[in-house]
Amino acid sequence: MKKSCMKLIVLFALTVLLIPNPSTAQQQQFDDTPIRNINTFYQFIDEKLNKDSAFFYLQKVAGHGLSASRIPGIIHEELAQYVLNRSFPPDMDSAIVARFRRGQVVNKQLMEMIMADTNKVLKGAVNPLYLFSKIQDNPNDNQKLAQIANQFIREELSDKDIYSNRSGRYALMIYPLLRSQKELQPLAATLLKKTSDYVNDGLLLVSENTTGDNAGKRAWYRYLYAYTNVLNSEQVNDPDKKMSLLKTAFDYSPDVLDRSNNWGYFYDMFIIFGKEKASFRDEYLQFLTEHVKDQQVVFNTILEIALQQPEYKGKLKEVFHKINGPQKDFAQFWMATVDHYAQPAPPISLSMLDKSRFSNQTAAGKWILIDFWGTWCGPCRSEHPAIQKFYESVVTANAGKIAMLTIACRDTEAKVTNYMKEKKFSFPVAMSDNQVEHTYKVPGYPTKLLITPAGKYITVPAGHDWASFVTHYADL
Repeated sequence: MKKSCMKLIVLFALTVLLIPNPSTAQQQQFDDTPIRNINTFYQFIDEKLNKDSAFFYLQKVAGHGLSASRIPGIIHEELAQYVLNRSFPPDMDSAIVARFRRGQVVNKQLMEMIMADTNKVLKGAVNPLYLFSKIQDNPNDNQKLAQIANQFIREELSDKDIYSNRSGRYALMIYPLLRSQKELQPLAATLLKKTSDYVNDGLLLVSENTTGDNAGKRAWYRYLYAYTNVLNSEQVNDPDKKMSLLKTAFDYSPDVLDRSNNWGYFYDMFIIFGKEKASFRDEYLQFLTEHVKDQQVVFNTILEIALQQPEYKGKLKEVFHKINGPQKDFAQFWMATVDHYAQPAPPISLSMLDKSRFSNQTAAGKWILIDFWGTWCGPCRSEHPAIQKFYESVVTANAGKIAMLTIACRDTEAKVTNYMKEKKFSFPVAMSDNQVEHTYKVPGYPTKLLITPAGKYITVPAGHDWASFVTHYADL
């Protein structure tokens, strides 16, 4: 990650969330559009630093029916970054640090204004962040820490909804601060127990087949549940209990569905840890490596990780040869294992833009990367430069090993052709027959699949690292 993770997250949110729909903007008074109010609020907590103006525009957002639902995201994905204490690298530009500190003061004053106001929606949304900020401000005052922590438990952990205003996130950030003070450790244990129970209960709300907003909610609960098990494991000495807790953290670390909906825990990850923390599998793997003599157990664990995160293949190969000897063919084992867990790939036969015909049957014996997209899909278009780069640098360089097909869905051939010409893209495109996306149960766009040389397929997790996933999986 770059030095300023905070700026990265903010820019991501501004890009994805704040682009107005032109038709909507034209239908309303321009100065009253929800998007404009949100963008103006962001300016006053960042570039133009003015608590009064920020509060004014936040009230407008909260009072508008179309934007009020965005309040939790505005508070806990954006404002939180500007008020929470953070450390900076020693070589960070002092002007940047000073600017952040000034903004932190102003935005804490903004929170005070919100908490003194009568708007219950804003106060309820800000309260968990406000209380955590107060705890951060009093790290050595145990009496005040206990007072604020008890208030947090009363007000934020009184019912099971620890998701809406991210009370679960802040509880797990408060816990280590209390735990570090010996006299507050019983209170820390109470806090963690309540949070763990609520997170566990939340796991029942969604299922493997959940899509849309609930898919992000599923990912959030699973991520926090994994973390609570890591925290609980740190407090037990019995090796069997510790291993059981770490195994649970391993099992509930983001799976393929969660990683495809990682927006559900993206901000929590960076705000809690200050860095990318994609899973809690390493904690379990480290425990096994240090305490379990049976290398087959270690191998099976790494294999389970590698099937979801193929960057672990190097470690898997190392243990594989330790068990089976250097003469054993790891590549053959990997392919057989992938095909065992993958699903049979239904036939694909589609017309290409160049009037040729693509069939996955004729490409048998190669890996095939499939990408479902549309010219109408913003996230699809935004990753097309990376698709083009992957096609030129990886696919064409390994033509005997991998093929690539992108499938334009819900589109017209004229629109797709004009788009490809305008952007000067040359990656292969076929027009959907309006059936293939249903055959492969495409949940959204873009969606990528990787067909194995034996004709099985797996889903490629959505996100910025899809290219790394493919190259590691296929040994490219």
